[in-house]
Amino acid sequence: MMNLHTQIMTLIVSFLYGILFSFLVSISYKYLYQKNFFLRIIFTFLFVFINVMIYFLIIKKINQAILHPYSIGMIFVGFCLEHQLHSLVAKHFKK
Repeated sequence: MMNLHTQIMTLIVSFLYGILFSFLVSISYKYLYQKNFFLRIIFTFLFVFINVMIYFLIIKKINQAILHPYSIGMIFVGFCLEHQLHSLVAKHFKK
């Protein structure tokens, strides 16, 4: 069992990592969606592998790398929120 402080820290870090992951996907869009299928597969695999390893290293410092469903959910919420904010800002500045 984790104490409440550890759970809150896990949620906050997972949420922020979801935002960071979405931002990194936006930056790496050119490489993730290449026309060359082989390079796209290699780059996507490396991109996801490196990001997962970084996330687990961060979570290991907080709660000994115990992964809970709500932490995955918070990554997803952070990813979606950053994506929506990115779209809103891009739409605002396109005018």
